[in-house]
Amino acid sequence: MGHGDALKKIRYGYSFLCKRLIHVNLQVGYACNFRCRICDFWKEDFHDRPRMTLEQVRTIADRLKQAGPQIISIGGGEPLMHPDIVEIARVLSRDNFGAMICNGWFMTPVIAKALFSAGMYEISISVDYADPAKHDAQRGSRGAFDRAIRALRMLNEARVHPEQRVHMISVVMDDNIDEIEPLIRLSREIGVTYLVTLYSDNRGTKPARSPSRDVSAHLLALKERYPEFVAVRGYLERFTEAVERGGIYPCQAGRNLMNIDSQGQVTYCIDHLENPAGNILFDPLEGILARLEAQQRENACHGCWTSCRGTAESLMYGGHFVRNILDYHRMTRPVPLVR
Repeated sequence: MGHGDALKKIRYGYSFLCKRLIHVNLQVGYACNFRCRICDFWKEDFHDRPRMTLEQVRTIADRLKQAGPQIISIGGGEPLMHPDIVEIARVLSRDNFGAMICNGWFMTPVIAKALFSAGMYEISISVDYADPAKHDAQRGSRGAFDRAIRALRMLNEARVHPEQRVHMISVVMDDNIDEIEPLIRLSREIGVTYLVTLYSDNRGTKPARSPSRDVSAHLLALKERYPEFVAVRGYLERFTEAVERGGIYPCQAGRNLMNIDSQGQVTYCIDHLENPAGNILFDPLEGILARLEAQQRENACHGCWTSCRGTAESLMYGGHFVRNILDYHRMTRPVPLVR
């Protein structure tokens, strides 16, 4: 993280100001050791989908160079179940800003150090309840909470550069609003920062789990009290609106965000895999991006307000630009290494 990363940041900033593609969700495989109640990737529809090969990742990384550096969020399934995950992180981080959300079960000190040494900028561990029993029940696996907390500690101690960040992240739902403050306090005790994303039932047959109270007011009050809660205020301010309206419209997915599944199929959104704009392994990226932009213009979906689109859209299209940029700086600024 030196001169080359400074150039990446300049190019990324240019793409941001021009409102171009800046974020890619990449599913390296759908295998998962958990059976989360709020996810359907572990279910039968995804059982026969092979994981992405390292050679395919190299091809994707080469193709994405045309669009400039991206934030590439490596996901699954559970990304740490991929045997080549460290090398995948290295390949994608060479010209992009690597990020990952995982459940923490397979994290070890060796893997944590290897991921950060490979160039990852940000790794988040998903924790939805401060009560271990509730978290374990949600994940369908006893001990999930303890493993997640250990993973956060391992990752925080494994960072090799101050710009690398570790977050705890929670999906805000109908039954965990009162768990958010204890989770922020736990994040502070561990020495990491805290983020949230709003639950979406927009894919598959997931049940409705949206909170019913004024969630924006609650989260913004917590943000005022806890500097560890680093989510962008412009994003949090629209949670209540998203709950009441079933999402936020218009959606800029396809223009500023795209999804790549484990076999290279490109869609504008992780919740809409049914209409690919092409396959990045075989089709020219220029044509894929043109089709994605056309899909975005025709897209009437407003079924979510998840962080993958909400943070970027709040910064690009929302008001209070300076305030939101300052919040984003707090989310990404260097923090001292653990000694």
